[in-house]
Amino acid sequence: MYLHQFKSLVRNLIVVLCIYQLTRLVFYFVNKSYFQVEGIVDYLQLIVYSLRYDLSVLCIINSVYIFLSLLPFSFVSNKIYQKTLNWIFISTNAISFLFDIADIAYFPFQRKRMTSEVFKLITKKSDFIDLLPSYVQTFWHIPLLCIFFIFLFYKLTRPLNLSTHTYKFLFKNLLIALACYGSTFIVIRGGLQLKPILTANALSVTTNENVALVYNTPFSLTHTFQIQKIPTYKFYTENELDNIYNPIHLPDSILRPKKYNVVVIILESFGKSYTGISGRKSYTPCLDSIMKNGLIFTNAFANANISASGIPAILSGIPAFMEEPFTTSIYGSNKIDALPNLLMKDGYTTSFYHGGTNGTMSFDAFTNNAGFENYYGRNEYNNDKDYDGAWGIWDEPYLQYFAQQLSQKKQPFFASVFTLSSHAPFNLPKQYENTAIAKLDGIHRVIRYSDEALRKFFMTASKQSWFDNTLFVITADHNFVACHDEMGYYNNGFGLYALPVVFYKPNDSQLKGVNKRYFQQIDIMPSVLNYLQYDKPYIAFGNNAFDTLQKPFAFNYANNFNQFLYNDYLLTAIDTQVKGLYYFKQDSFLKQNLLPNDSLLQLVLPQFKAFKQSLHTRIIQNEQSISK
Repeated sequence: MYLHQFKSLVRNLIVVLCIYQLTRLVFYFVNKSYFQVEGIVDYLQLIVYSLRYDLSVLCIINSVYIFLSLLPFSFVSNKIYQKTLNWIFISTNAISFLFDIADIAYFPFQRKRMTSEVFKLITKKSDFIDLLPSYVQTFWHIPLLCIFFIFLFYKLTRPLNLSTHTYKFLFKNLLIALACYGSTFIVIRGGLQLKPILTANALSVTTNENVALVYNTPFSLTHTFQIQKIPTYKFYTENELDNIYNPIHLPDSILRPKKYNVVVIILESFGKSYTGISGRKSYTPCLDSIMKNGLIFTNAFANANISASGIPAILSGIPAFMEEPFTTSIYGSNKIDALPNLLMKDGYTTSFYHGGTNGTMSFDAFTNNAGFENYYGRNEYNNDKDYDGAWGIWDEPYLQYFAQQLSQKKQPFFASVFTLSSHAPFNLPKQYENTAIAKLDGIHRVIRYSDEALRKFFMTASKQSWFDNTLFVITADHNFVACHDEMGYYNNGFGLYALPVVFYKPNDSQLKGVNKRYFQQIDIMPSVLNYLQYDKPYIAFGNNAFDTLQKPFAFNYANNFNQFLYNDYLLTAIDTQVKGLYYFKQDSFLKQNLLPNDSLLQLVLPQFKAFKQSLHTRIIQNEQSISK
């Protein structure tokens, strides 16, 4: 009977649904410290919400299987047909389980489920092949979990009980099949609402911290393949917008530019929590020393939580504004104003240094667009004896190479280096195996190692002729988001984005001391240009930190969740729908939501809307540059 066929299909799909819930349970327990789940009732509520997303992706992945299983024709009882159907079902779902389980280990490094971006890792532009052995060794339990769940899935599923059909019931069975196909389509959409559900919809039923428990990795992967475009906002007219927020920076007066060299050092994962300005144990004695001799911004924040978005924020004043990094998005080819292309037109030589495999994270494409004349990667270093076996060249030898390269550059020069050793899998070079650094745990050991590499870089650089004429800007690409922080602030909310920013120039008394104003990565570009007395207009979405008339703000974006700090108040929003307002100056843990206090909201909301409108409009219309 056709009913047996239908019941057999439903039974197998229920097995898939149960496997999703089991992997979610493991995912939760392994990464429990990153979520805010208040007991079993709270978790069960998230499970109820998750069913909508699990059922949707289950039907997407098994759409071919469902379609072929419900055909009301006699050939479905053929043995070859049955075996093919069973192979399709097991193989497609096994692959989806692989990604869902792999995300158990991957999640802490980005604080979100995998997106379709992960498939770009398996290209010539990535370090996927090089990193795979070290990750398999570090996360050895993940392959075992994969084997266990796929074996469990195989044992629990059964070949379909396919009926032999006759023409007598063909019309009836066809109607049942069509009804099932229609129901499957509705489940895939997540209901009868106007638009199909996306990952962002999960934010409507839970907090940003718990959203990864509502949908699963297969759902995230299948729903991020589409080309991502950002919405256009029209909160204000052009005149109104310019009066509230304007990213066009004009020179204060006609001043003679200072032809100082500029070196921007971007330290991988150097969150504020590891440094001497955190109020905690410091793992960065060299950086702490530089901060004491330079101008340190103690309330500085990242605009992104991944390197591919942090680098553009620092060098070109463009914050993260969508799930995909700007560099690989459809807007990545936009003409932009950036520190290298602006300074190159003023006679600077420009170069970018990163010891990773050339082209990793599409840095080659971005640096070319940003105006770097030269890109120095692992290929140019040309000595794999110093290769760490995972990410690229160890920081210590690479920073020495960087110092030597700068001595060969024509002055004035602009150069930026992005380090890489302070990253999982937390390995150290052999010569450090029996040192005090090796006794540290996890990220602390490689933070300490990279800080030591930084110390040796400055020892070498200080002996060079160009050193005294150079402005150094030192910051991080982002915090290490997989850190566990018993104090909470550096592991949640806005504190997760806290990082050090220091401006240092030898023998310059103006660049000394502590600045407590709010500062963000996109402020680096306008602040550097102001210090150099740059005399042309340009576009950057941040503020000049040396202009006391500008009201400082800080912004970041992840998982469609916006945080905007202004007037000492932190506004949180999904897209532009405000969800929270906190007096950040006294409530950095974000415990007391001040909404619906409209008078306080108006201190922040107009600035937030103006910033979002200007940012999106200029990116969509490719108006991120006014340089000729």
